[in-house]
Amino acid sequence: MRRFLLLALAFLSAMPLPAADREANWREDIKFLVDHLSASGHTVDLQRGITTRGQIDFPKLYPTAPLQAALETLDAEIPRVSDAEIVLQIMRLIASANIAHNTVYLPQDLGFRERLPLYFRWFSDGLAINAASPEYSSAIGAHVLNIAGRTPDQLLNELAPYISHENKIWLRQQSPQLLRTVAVLRHFGLTGKDGDVSLSLQKGNDPPFTMSVKPGDPNPQRQSLAEVFRVSAPLFRSQPKAYYWHKYLEDSQTLYVQYNQCANDPKLRFSNFASKVLADLDSHTIKRVVIDLRLNGGGDSRVIGPLEHGLAARLQKTGPIYVLIGAGTFSSAEDNALDLQRNLHAKLVGEPAGGKPSSYGEIKTLTLPNSKLVVQYTTKWFGSKTDDTLALEPDIPAPYSLADVIAGRDPALAAAISAR
Repeated sequence: MRRFLLLALAFLSAMPLPAADREANWREDIKFLVDHLSASGHTVDLQRGITTRGQIDFPKLYPTAPLQAALETLDAEIPRVSDAEIVLQIMRLIASANIAHNTVYLPQDLGFRERLPLYFRWFSDGLAINAASPEYSSAIGAHVLNIAGRTPDQLLNELAPYISHENKIWLRQQSPQLLRTVAVLRHFGLTGKDGDVSLSLQKGNDPPFTMSVKPGDPNPQRQSLAEVFRVSAPLFRSQPKAYYWHKYLEDSQTLYVQYNQCANDPKLRFSNFASKVLADLDSHTIKRVVIDLRLNGGGDSRVIGPLEHGLAARLQKTGPIYVLIGAGTFSSAEDNALDLQRNLHAKLVGEPAGGKPSSYGEIKTLTLPNSKLVVQYTTKWFGSKTDDTLALEPDIPAPYSLADVIAGRDPALAAAISAR
């Protein structure tokens, strides 16, 4: 089974529309979008087989009456709202299918450039700030009580129609980027008259405090939570940009494998990497194997095959196999977790994954001709038509809290090592 990596809310540069032709250009873009998504027939893709031209099951996912009503509303609003508001309405339209892979890439232009110099993240105990520009470093490590008077849960409910998601896990995973985007904050009335945004924050049991934050550059210099609290990053955060890597943990006799992308590293094919992992396994006493998929957003689900097959031939030597999952485990990475659970009797450890086990995938993108806005859609169904499970759940729950991060703990890895 294959599903391809979601680049949700990626930063792509869209060109501002010529002022004189703005309305006509937006109408042309919207027509282009609907025509391409609803295109019927098939086209042959030699690598992936036969795929649909447009969005598979388009009439089911975007029913005619609601779609027509949304398009009429959007058409009427084009002359009197900003480009950013039009983009938000397109995001809402695409998200209405409730398919996590169907999304609009967030542009840097079209009114979306300004950001708060804060970086949000959801933990098991709520929304927190895990990085910020130096002038707002006092906010790092604080829970967010409210933004302009609205609680994180209230804001999550307001953002939900604009974020393509299939469960609340992915909604929370995708929301932090929008929460620092000024065009979005302005849309929900969260900016003050001067453009600043007021947040109520709390660190631990200290009294709450208020901070007024001025928007600015989308990529400011920033300090991390680890820097501010002077803690070492846990093992799974040590090489987040690597496609994959492994380490033998001698103190617990654990073979740890982090698999961050379902793709071949141009510098080391996965089959060659798997050979190195299996050679390491063969040369050590192994009590357990841990495969970490928490940072894996997907790709080609077949890539992991050499490792899975090699482990299957060594089950008596490896001891139990544990697969670490979390909100960032998505698409093909979820497929891999399910396959390892099914075929190697692996135990899933951590937090629920971000997508539904059965859903739409095999993504394609289209670029709107005038705005250059990029829309992602799906051309294939994966899984069971009768399985409506909302999320892949861990066999051994291990929530990850803000306190764990500040203390440098990794509850999921600790749970896997101590499991019996």
